[in-house]
Amino acid sequence: VEAARNALVREVRAVFGAYGIAVDARHLSLIADYMTYEGGYKPLSRLGMGSSTSPLLKMSFETTVGFLTAAATGAEDDTLASPAANIVVGRPVKVGTGAFELLHPLPQLGAAN
Repeated sequence: VEAARNALVREVRAVFGAYGIAVDARHLSLIADYMTYEGGYKPLSRLGMGSSTSPLLKMSFETTVGFLTAAATGAEDDTLASPAANIVVGRPVKVGTGAFELLHPLPQLGAAN
């Protein structure tokens, strides 16, 4: 799996490099990690997205109407676990600074100020 991941990074970098486009290695690593995190190769295409359980994530990639029809006729629900699903419904994405909530200590009752 690691060899496949490294090959993906290398090949995608070569494709962009052929056109003189510089892409940060972290972006390429993120794509390669997504494509290999299940232990095999997952295509980053309509077919790869089709295996997702999130109807909203599937609808955010290319064939919106087809995935929408399948979700509606199959009574599929979405847990809003993916960033794409949260964006579709206008909710904050739970990544980066949106991944946690800050809890402020409450003042003690009867404490002298």
